[in-house]
Amino acid sequence: MMHLDWFVGTMKKTFNIEVKKEDIGYEAHDFYHEEIDDLLIPAEHLVKLPNPLLIETISYIDDKGYEWIAGYVLEEETRIKLYEVWIKNGEQIAYEMYIE
Repeated sequence: MMHLDWFVGTMKKTFNIEVKKEDIGYEAHDFYHEEIDDLLIPAEHLVKLPNPLLIETISYIDDKGYEWIAGYVLEEETRIKLYEVWIKNGEQIAYEMYIE
């Protein structure tokens, strides 16, 4: 799965953390905007995204017990990434909006 490779590569390149694919959790869900927590996608970003939206998350717990989550919203038909968010221990640490 290409997004697992992306997660492993980003964790190494950006955070200098080695991650094995077998230690990663993956989930995908469809949500309506009113079901999305501001931690995951702030309201000012949410208005630019489809409703409902498909969000996929990849999670990893490192050897210090820190939980890392990368979430990304995909356009369902094309699978193009529209939005990306990174959360560490319940706090948003980065995001990227790929649409205007």
